Amino acid sequence: MDSIDSSQVSQFFSGKNIFLTGGTGFLGKSFIEKLLRSCPDIGNIYMLCRAKKGKSPEERMTALFNESLFANLRAQQPDCFKKVIPVIGDVLDDKLGLSEEEEKLIIDNANILIHSAATIRFDEHIKLALNLNVGATVKMVALARRVKNLISFVHVSTAYANCDRTDIEEVFYEMGADYDPIKLLELCEWMNEDVMASMTETLIKDRPNTYCLTKAISEAYLFKYATDLPLGIFRPSIIGASWEEPAPGWIDNLNGPTGLFIAVGKGVLRILEGDVNKVADIIPIDYCVNMLITVTWYTSIITKQVETPLIYHCTSGSKKPYTWLQLGTLLLEFFQSKEPYSEVFRRPDVNFATNKVELSYWKTISHWIPAYLADGLCKVTGKKAIMLRAYDRIHKASKTFTFFTRREWTWTDDNCNMLMSKMSDADKRLYNFNVHDIIWEEYYPNYFRGTKKYILKEDMSPAKLQEARAQQARFQRIWYITVCVATALIGRFLYLKSPVCRNLWFKMLGTIMQLLRQVRLTIVS
Repeated sequence: MDSIDSSQVSQFFSGKNIFLTGGTGFLGKSFIEKLLRSCPDIGNIYMLCRAKKGKSPEERMTALFNESLFANLRAQQPDCFKKVIPVIGDVLDDKLGLSEEEEKLIIDNANILIHSAATIRFDEHIKLALNLNVGATVKMVALARRVKNLISFVHVSTAYANCDRTDIEEVFYEMGADYDPIKLLELCEWMNEDVMASMTETLIKDRPNTYCLTKAISEAYLFKYATDLPLGIFRPSIIGASWEEPAPGWIDNLNGPTGLFIAVGKGVLRILEGDVNKVADIIPIDYCVNMLITVTWYTSIITKQVETPLIYHCTSGSKKPYTWLQLGTLLLEFFQSKEPYSEVFRRPDVNFATNKVELSYWKTISHWIPAYLADGLCKVTGKKAIMLRAYDRIHKASKTFTFFTRREWTWTDDNCNMLMSKMSDADKRLYNFNVHDIIWEEYYPNYFRGTKKYILKEDMSPAKLQEARAQQARFQRIWYITVCVATALIGRFLYLKSPVCRNLWFKMLGTIMQLLRQVRLTIVS
């Protein structure tokens, strides 16, 4: 790693205290890891944390730092974790659930606010999505106004907040009076869930889900009520596994395309609705973190020089496009022959369908029939039948992703390029987010390998890999034998039933024999 002493960005964070929401999420924890590793003189990171699944905030923090993401830090800087201080609270509660003492701690000591907490479920109920994504933003702005020494406040949005457009600039798009954030939150207070659910389609309109909608409404609130704050808006696209840091291919969740990659690699998912020629706009998590850190630094510098907060796109498709067809080709090559999963349902294969009839046909042939056969066999043998339920979940998950596999967008990145131009050479290396440096043909195999290592936690030894390859070879032989037997049976049926087919059969045999004789004569001569 480049010398931290020559890094403007690292020096900026020296002695600075950060209040962070969403610290246990994929982006949040990666943000913490990089800051601790590259900014050793950073002050404290106050991380909003709530009890969850029977674990206290302190227990969740301990579990977090025992994850593989922090392995290097545990070995090299074991004392650095003392700088991460859990602050008990919940974004759904009034004043973020902070006690008076902890609220005062943030107000008196924080210099930087990062709002990363959000529900990223595409099918989240509209009421909960509004309260989590918009309501929490309102509470963060209220807190920011009370922080005594605030120099930078970064709100994490999404590049898909305005996905009802195809060409998206680094600007705020007005949403109209129907999307007044305060009025919508007031509705959440008194209107029951069923009534609000009935309003979902009307509110969403041309957006695909409540996540994209509420992220856009959050931006609307910020640009109406918070433009006087030292504010920056960060819009990443689909966040995937790491390119380089903390290790190539590091990933720890099933969000976005990761779950689909695993389902394809396991031979379960074989058909997706989408257009193979559209661009898959995926950005590595380490590039996303590097840019978020740099945006935080630059917001403190530029905020007094601009009239409205700057928006930064963190995307890949406009700079270095890579289509679903190219990605799918790498995916099958990797999981069919190079590094297959240890246990699979059948040989991996995947196709994209562009219309409903084709999609329904292939779902029946490639999903439902094998699922019924597998579950029927399980019932006969006394095992638990799981495939039908599995396909219900997979179809539901893949449906939420369809909007993004059928379309593509063009995002401008003038502010992203400007930000890069303001960085020193040392910072460009230490906090690299230049998409042109990514080699997709290396990135995606590492991504796939990361699902094996970090999510499924498979044995990565050469012996185990050889077993997996042998299993794939068996699947391929079984497939060839099945096709040959099926072809022979169909051919025999037609041969017995149709004189025309018999004549055609004899002509085909004659042609094949002639070709074999010609090949033999060529070899002899």
